[in-house]
Amino acid sequence: MSLREARRLSRALLLATHLLLGVVLALGILVLPPLRQRVNRLAAWWLRRVSAILGIKVLLHGRPIVGPGLLVANHVSWVDILVLAAATEASFVAKAEVGGWPLIGWLAEVGGTEFIRRGSLESYRRLHARLTHRLKAGEALTVFPEGTSGAQVKPARFRPRLMQAAVEAGVPVQPVALYYSAVPELLRRVAFVGDDGFVFHLWRLLAEEPVLAEVSFLPPLSSVTGDIRLLADEAWRAVTHTLNRLELFELESHHTAGSLPYTEGLTRLA
Repeated sequence: MSLREARRLSRALLLATHLLLGVVLALGILVLPPLRQRVNRLAAWWLRRVSAILGIKVLLHGRPIVGPGLLVANHVSWVDILVLAAATEASFVAKAEVGGWPLIGWLAEVGGTEFIRRGSLESYRRLHARLTHRLKAGEALTVFPEGTSGAQVKPARFRPRLMQAAVEAGVPVQPVALYYSAVPELLRRVAFVGDDGFVFHLWRLLAEEPVLAEVSFLPPLSSVTGDIRLLADEAWRAVTHTLNRLELFELESHHTAGSLPYTEGLTRLA
């Protein structure tokens, strides 16, 4: 048996056990009020364990906002959720298709994830009402305003629509930059794009070497102006600037190291 297959098998067994634990926790949350009150904390802990099983190492810069707020991040993969759980207990907004993933979709729903059907105005209206209510209730929520994931460092322009909830709730918007690598091969290892199926992508990731993700929590933006387009553009510029800086640092480090793969140097830092 090759090293890759041995790694895949051991991780798959650990993940299967952890999924069963997730089912037990989810059932407990549904029937036990004390657990229901700690759903965000339990969900974050469970996601962090998944990240560790998959060999994802997280390097944090800055701190997430304390109290209610809307975190807006660039989107590369479903792995982004695992990475963000390393530092925040914020719930997430995901596309409706995620809700249909076997077992994972149900666990995500029980864990507080909100779903939106792209292109549906009615779905957006329902989501907007729920987000505004939860933000006013003191929660922190995370959205991916690109609307899709992709295998590129520079994010697409942020769509402003989801930021309306932050304006109506009167809470800050915090840009978050998620960075994996500027090396196309390494970035594609994590990226979830096109016609990728979740199970296929997970199966492939189980066999890969450890991945380093850098999470940069940037200075929060005030929503008091009420201008969601301005908020979206400012958040996008902040995230893009940070990603460009990290990309330049990686490329310069790789050039300086010569034949030393950049990933080896990063692994030692994690």
